[in-house]
Amino acid sequence: MYNKITFLLAAAFLFGCLQKKNSTVGVAASVNDVFLTETVLRGALAANPDIRANEHINAWINNELLYQAALGMGVPLDIKLKSTINKISRHLTIKTYIDLVCSGSLKITNQEIKEYYNKNKEQFLRHRLAARINHFIVSDKKEATKIKSILAKHKHGTKRDELFINHRVFSDIVIKGTLNEALDKLIFTKRKKKKLVGPLGLKNKFHLVEILETFPKGSPLGVDLVYDEIYQRLLNKKLASKKEEVLDSLRNEAEIAVNNKTIK
Repeated sequence: MYNKITFLLAAAFLFGCLQKKNSTVGVAASVNDVFLTETVLRGALAANPDIRANEHINAWINNELLYQAALGMGVPLDIKLKSTINKISRHLTIKTYIDLVCSGSLKITNQEIKEYYNKNKEQFLRHRLAARINHFIVSDKKEATKIKSILAKHKHGTKRDELFINHRVFSDIVIKGTLNEALDKLIFTKRKKKKLVGPLGLKNKFHLVEILETFPKGSPLGVDLVYDEIYQRLLNKKLASKKEEVLDSLRNEAEIAVNNKTIK
């Protein structure tokens, strides 16, 4: 909800910068002599299809009403506010420039991610007990019991494969304390190498869980689980290095002077 409101406010600000028009052709909305064009509205809808057209329009109208009222009252733009706007504008301009300069030149390979992971495994440890499971959800208890029997007898093969084709199955790694309390207890209660638990009845459904593997607290997370985080770390590092290269080049080309008297 917060992101949605933020987007609407940002969109409203951009819409408020539209030029005044004398024609109503292609106009989606207007406030006094300021218009929101259909072209701009379509662009906003394409950028965020989750927000409906009337929400975009209402946000723009509300923003424009308040902005025109502020101008009518002669509200001054505070010097501090002007400075803040200028800093944000400069920051976004610099970021866009760096992105353009680095576009296509920064690549993170799977080998780099693997090497980073192996050197920094201590940074990627589990804080809670976890388990890799196959979670079957069915409407009938007899069917759940039948599935349990097939899973117990067939670790591989066609009969087992058919279960995953014909039933609703959730396959993932789950963390203790993040599930329904009854399911959490079913999966994580200590038992002697018990790999099939359930069926458990919950809200007219029956839950059967096949526990494939358990991971104790303090065990390393798999590289697949931290891949995106490592990718971002390596990308940020390369971006910082590239930024220094760009700055060195710009320093060599620019005329820079510093008044040493102002440095204490």
